[in-house]
Amino acid sequence: MIEHLGPVGRQSLLDIFNLSWRNGRLPRDWKRAIIIPIKKPGKVAGSPESYKYIALTSVICKIMERMILARLKYFLDLKDLLDGAQYGFRIGHGTPDQVLYMCQKIRDAQNNKPTNHSMAVFLDLSKAFDRVWKHKLIIKLHEYGRINGRALACIHDFLGRRVIRVKYNNTLSEDCKISQGVPQGSVLSPIPFVIYLTGIEELLTRRCEVGIFADDIVSWKSRAQVEEIESNVNLALGDLREFADHHKLILNANKSYVSFFTTNKKLYN
Repeated sequence: MIEHLGPVGRQSLLDIFNLSWRNGRLPRDWKRAIIIPIKKPGKVAGSPESYKYIALTSVICKIMERMILARLKYFLDLKDLLDGAQYGFRIGHGTPDQVLYMCQKIRDAQNNKPTNHSMAVFLDLSKAFDRVWKHKLIIKLHEYGRINGRALACIHDFLGRRVIRVKYNNTLSEDCKISQGVPQGSVLSPIPFVIYLTGIEELLTRRCEVGIFADDIVSWKSRAQVEEIESNVNLALGDLREFADHHKLILNANKSYVSFFTTNKKLYN
């Protein structure tokens, strides 16, 4: 798209970006989104839960978002400010890395003498992006992410006064103002969300090991005594519940489960 604007058009666009950056404000139309509902396979059409939603946002704004995102990621990586257990939205990190790491740690525990058992809890945060508390996020961006000045002002405005409309069967709904959450469909949203979850690793590693990918969390404990494992896992879950309450997040019980790993056949059942 940029190539088609020509030198004058590209310079004009850059001038708009620089003006927006200096003032810490984005044009109002850049913060509007059209939501397209797409029915999930095999789901009933009459329920809102049967649809996934695609947010169409301003292409011009996405260009500026990518510029800000590149600076943010460089700064955060340079200062090593993100949780090491968080593998979501990070270059060189992926779900296979998390899976292989956890499996290897559990296998290493089973090779110990006496043999260690392991319990893993797989957790999901319900509608986590939509439930982000904006004021808490801004505080964590400043305190944990060390983001301030024009960058913080621009992100603050980016999150505020957002409007969505739903398009269904060529019909548009009325405007709906969004008071919480990070914008769906935005390339900039994932990194602030990752910073919003900062602190979970430090919290859980006091009792268990942990892996995080975006809003999916796995926590596990390996020990020879099952009672000790259960105690540590339950205490870690209590700490996580407190973190979720303080951040207005909800753990999704329907997508969470527990697995027990052992080589002792007497404990299979």
